[in-house]
Amino acid sequence: MAASEMMGYAKWWLKSIFGSKAPLVSTIITHYGCNLRCRHCSIHSNGAELPGKNKLSYEEIADELTVQFKKGARIAYFEGGETTLWNDGERDLGDLIKAAKDIGYSNVGYTTNGTNGFFTGSDVIAVSIDGPRETHDMIRGEGVFDNLMENIANTDFTGSIYVNTVLQKDNIDHIEDTVKLVAGNEKLSGVIFNFITPPPFDLALTQEEKRKAIEKIRELKKEGYPILNSKKGLELLAEEDWSKKCPYHVTVFLLPDGSHHNGCPMHDTPSCEQCGFAAVREYYLIKKGSLSTINEMSSIFAMSKKR
Repeated sequence: MAASEMMGYAKWWLKSIFGSKAPLVSTIITHYGCNLRCRHCSIHSNGAELPGKNKLSYEEIADELTVQFKKGARIAYFEGGETTLWNDGERDLGDLIKAAKDIGYSNVGYTTNGTNGFFTGSDVIAVSIDGPRETHDMIRGEGVFDNLMENIANTDFTGSIYVNTVLQKDNIDHIEDTVKLVAGNEKLSGVIFNFITPPPFDLALTQEEKRKAIEKIRELKKEGYPILNSKKGLELLAEEDWSKKCPYHVTVFLLPDGSHHNGCPMHDTPSCEQCGFAAVREYYLIKKGSLSTINEMSSIFAMSKKR
């Protein structure tokens, strides 16, 4: 990690120890539009309840990036909807990535289903893979898996591409298959596992299913497979209700309707009591000063690819 990047993170952490509520991560939900209708997607499940304004403009996003950087944020993430489909006139996701890098963010990333190709200016890309071909396509649609894997094979992206897997009823039996799929692809840096945060509630896992899944993931991590959840993060992943422990101020969200959320937008909802987001555990440990977690997470989630 470059010295300037390290100093920026160290400054944020020291200030947080003394009570600062400045964000580390600026997360921007660019829009709600998507080309898929995945079975477990909370946006798809709640489409009728989403606010009328469903897309941010370039100016709104650039202003947000500037404001949060001045407050201390050094990581910027763009999400959706399908992030690669966002546009504002002639501007697209590539312009948002450039804006974040020009402002000074050390690590810029975005999440994608991978079916629309990749924008290569970011430091990291998170691609959603739910399991092997049959499982992935059952959840996301016929042909989606092959489309994604072809785009991964053909990209000239030089940063880290990691896999984001959301464990749910439909894919809980394919953890090892997913890990081996990732390990066998030289363009993928690893996989991070989350549990589904409902809705939809019918796909949520029981506590027993979660415990068994975590044990399997830990075994595979010990065997040397590229699992990106930190060791301590995995220990906390089965704990569901993070309404009292969630380190809300670490991430600030801007939603397509222009609303701000200091922490997860699901705070104070039933979903918060069944939290499955791995990042919540990792942020919690980082704020607590866990050196092992900081070391495990920093290479992909904090560093610039220009190193």
